[in-house]
Amino acid sequence: MSRLEAVREREERFVLGTYARAPLCVSHGEGAWVWDLEGKRYLDLVSGIAVNALGHSDPAVVAAIHEQASRLIHCSNLYYFEGIGRMAEILCTRSGLARAFFSNSGTEANEGAIKFVRKYWYENGSAWRHEIVTIRDSFHGRTYGGMAATGQDKIQAGFGSMLPGFVRAELTAESLRENIGAHTAAVLIEPILAEGGVIEPPPAFWAELQALREKHKFLLVFDEIQTGLGRTGDWFGFQATGLVPDLVTLAKPLGGGLPLGAVLVAEALLPAIHAGDHGSTFGGNPVAVAAGLAVLDRLASAGFLENVREVSAHLQAGLASLCTPQGPFLEVRGRGMLIGVRLSVDPGKVINAARDAGLIVHRAGSDVLRLLPPLVLTREQVDLAVSILARVASEL
Repeated sequence: MSRLEAVREREERFVLGTYARAPLCVSHGEGAWVWDLEGKRYLDLVSGIAVNALGHSDPAVVAAIHEQASRLIHCSNLYYFEGIGRMAEILCTRSGLARAFFSNSGTEANEGAIKFVRKYWYENGSAWRHEIVTIRDSFHGRTYGGMAATGQDKIQAGFGSMLPGFVRAELTAESLRENIGAHTAAVLIEPILAEGGVIEPPPAFWAELQALREKHKFLLVFDEIQTGLGRTGDWFGFQATGLVPDLVTLAKPLGGGLPLGAVLVAEALLPAIHAGDHGSTFGGNPVAVAAGLAVLDRLASAGFLENVREVSAHLQAGLASLCTPQGPFLEVRGRGMLIGVRLSVDPGKVINAARDAGLIVHRAGSDVLRLLPPLVLTREQVDLAVSILARVASEL
């Protein structure tokens, strides 16, 4: 029995089968590379599903974890911890929002945003404004609030009644007009629908959303869990929309690979949120915050995001060169290092063939290949990835 077979047998016996795992057991990683138990090397263009923004085992992140863990691993939110304030200051300064609440994950960040929205209208004497409009094919998490907000039936199927008060709109200006009204408390939306197929709403959609916002005065929540913190080439994906949010949710790269999420809140909401309204035992854990500060420092360093934009443009151009009407690759979507390639074949076939050739990629929806490379990807690594995908395309 191989080491992989032994690992798989033990997991299948003792671990709840909620994941359809690929036949790969990762041993260790460095930068954009990972190695399996047998020593085979893979170029990783998934980066922990957009978590490892600086790649695997980044020296600054590792050092921050070691240093903080040697002093204090956990102390709870009963007391002050200096790293939390620094992280909140960076996020608020970069986003233009006023305060931050820290959670453990993206879905918990969205739960917090849902609570803050409804608390705001309750405190302002308008508890009847309870409806939150979300978008078909969106993804906001797997807790009950996150599932209720998610615009995918398959996520909700089999789990009974959802949290009430959510309205699902299509990704069109007409559908926004049909579903937004006096009872709308907020619109919760991703700048790019990542899990739903790497779909970016057009400028006309954002213009209509802003016009309706001015008319009905609802709150705007941007789910930046997958698009935020450099992924699109900017600090936040919403910066390309021209809209100013009332709340922003974050996670994935925020903790440098450790569990950490956040809700950023505008000044106008602060009078409605009081001590005891929300909390988290582990949210803002000192080790996760220390690791995340190393990531934020790198994002702020000179030339970092410019390099992300340049390398991602090179990657998208390379992928576009593989697209033909008759081939498996049809269309390139996305922005920055959040890239989708629409396929004419089952994405699983491309994923499996690419993995066999030493390249790790992912999927989004039924017909889209999704690439979420680490933000430290190089042009040379781009060329290697494109060459592998070209070989896969010819074989398919």
